[in-house]
Amino acid sequence: MAFKPSMRAHNKVTEIPLDIRPVMNLMVVLIPILLYSAEFVKLSIRELNLPPAARKGPGDSAGDNIEKEKRFQLTVILSKNGFYIGNKAGYLTGEANTESEPTIPILEDGTYDYVALQEQLIEIKDKIKDQGFIDEKSIIISAEADIEYKHIIKTVDNITVFEAVDGNLEELFPQINIGQVII
Repeated sequence: MAFKPSMRAHNKVTEIPLDIRPVMNLMVVLIPILLYSAEFVKLSIRELNLPPAARKGPGDSAGDNIEKEKRFQLTVILSKNGFYIGNKAGYLTGEANTESEPTIPILEDGTYDYVALQEQLIEIKDKIKDQGFIDEKSIIISAEADIEYKHIIKTVDNITVFEAVDGNLEELFPQINIGQVII
């Protein structure tokens, strides 16, 4: 004997439309609140000039015009032993008066002497001021391959500005050029 099928078992599945208005309302309110409460990071950007690409063409006279201008080409090299300061004529000697020693050796605790570097560069800037050098505001920074990046950044910070006697910050060498150390 067959049983009569129940009426509840044969309900048709009806599709209910999805209402996304509450979710959209939440997003419309939540996104501005998150943006308002977010802490925005200020980045400091310093413009650096990279060395130019090597020219290999014969008869390239573009480099000849640059050499006619009076350039000082002040250079600071970071090494494991300290700072070497010089220009195209040569490097300054340190207290030991030997060319193999750095101009400003590292301190006894193994840190770089940024104060002595800044004092030396202030002295150099005073000497080359109003001498007609077109690059009297620029400096070339080079570092050996195994120097940590934080030391390069701290050197850049100490080279660009200094605190004057009256307490104001003054420019030292604001135009930074990045150089290569060829070993």
